[in-house]
Amino acid sequence: MSTGISILLYHQIGEEPGKHTNLDCFCSVEEFRLQMEYLRDSKKQVVSLAGAIQRMASNREIKNELVVLTFDDGCERFYDLTFPILNQFGFLCTIYPVAGCLGKPASWGKIQNPDLKILSSKKIRELSDMGVEIGAHTMNHYKLTELRNEVAYQEIYESKDLLQEITGREVNSFSYPHGAYNPTIIKMVEEMEFTNAVSCIEGNAENCRSIFELPRKYITYFDGIEVFKDKIKNNGSKAISTF
Repeated sequence: MSTGISILLYHQIGEEPGKHTNLDCFCSVEEFRLQMEYLRDSKKQVVSLAGAIQRMASNREIKNELVVLTFDDGCERFYDLTFPILNQFGFLCTIYPVAGCLGKPASWGKIQNPDLKILSSKKIRELSDMGVEIGAHTMNHYKLTELRNEVAYQEIYESKDLLQEITGREVNSFSYPHGAYNPTIIKMVEEMEFTNAVSCIEGNAENCRSIFELPRKYITYFDGIEVFKDKIKNNGSKAISTF
């Protein structure tokens, strides 16, 4: 039996991709349900991000497969499509909404995506109250490494502050937009008292370089159930760039 911690990276879950949908950032709701059924039936232990980090920090041998579910951007359909499935299986998760686009279609930089609407403040608050962890993903989804340091700092700080105000809870986890970061960005995240950050380096979480560079496994529209199974088993490491 394989072992290790797989942090899965999803973006948009929906019935059908739209004209402007990035298929690397889309998973059909039917395929998503099959994936969750597989996790349940194969006795994978789906845990919270904090729970996985606690297991890593304990230095105990990980004798089974742990899976963490994360969702970047905060697609509005998470509320009525994705969360009911997770709730049915009793699976915990973390979502990272783009805080400057709440309740609006996604629009960051030159990327306009009318097919992707972001969760409203009200729905984020409700999800938080129902046990979904809310993490920060900046205000505008810019590549932080391409911004002046003071602008990058503001992007991170304001998103954390706004989401904490909405939920009434601490925001402890951060997701780097486009998977772009460097030592300066990591230092900013640490200084703002995040406890961890997820990256787009692919691999098992227990092999992470630091708690602020947690690897994730990217799930896309093109991943059938066999590819999904292989991604959980594979613990290789490679960097990828995201939408």
